[in-house]
Amino acid sequence: MAVRKGYIRPSPIDADIGAQLELLRKAGVESIFEEKPLSKEADRPELRRALDSLCNGDTLFVASLDRLARTITELFYILEEIRRRGANLESLKEQLKIEDDFIRHLGIIIDFERISLLEWQRGKIEAKKSWRERGAGSKRQR
Repeated sequence: MAVRKGYIRPSPIDADIGAQLELLRKAGVESIFEEKPLSKEADRPELRRALDSLCNGDTLFVASLDRLARTITELFYILEEIRRRGANLESLKEQLKIEDDFIRHLGIIIDFERISLLEWQRGKIEAKKSWRERGAGSKRQR
C-alpha cells in the first residue's frame, strides 16, 4: 500500500520547522523524517532514512525543493534514487508532483545542463590560456 512520507530540514537562517510541519500535515503525510537543526550539511541521516524507507508507489513530500536539496545536481541524484525505488516526490510550495516518467525526463535535462556548463567552462579556460600565451596577460593596461 502506498504511503505518504514527509521530509523536513530546518533552514540555517530559521530553524523553526512549524510551517513545514503544517504543510506536510495538511497534505496527509503519515510519517515525517525530520533533520535536526545545525546538523552537518553533508550529514543528513533523516534524508537517508526517508529515502531508504520508500517503497513502490510511495510519495515523499517536502514543503519546498530547497529543503530537500541544496543544488540541482544533488536534486538529480535524490530524484534518481526516488525513481529507482518506484516512488514519487511532491513539493508543496512549488505545487510540483514529480512522478517516475517526469523524473526520467528531468534527469536528461539536468545531465544536458551539466555537460553544457562543463563545455562552457572548458572553453573559458582555453580562451584564458590562449590570451596568456599571446602575452596579453603580462602587460597592464592603463
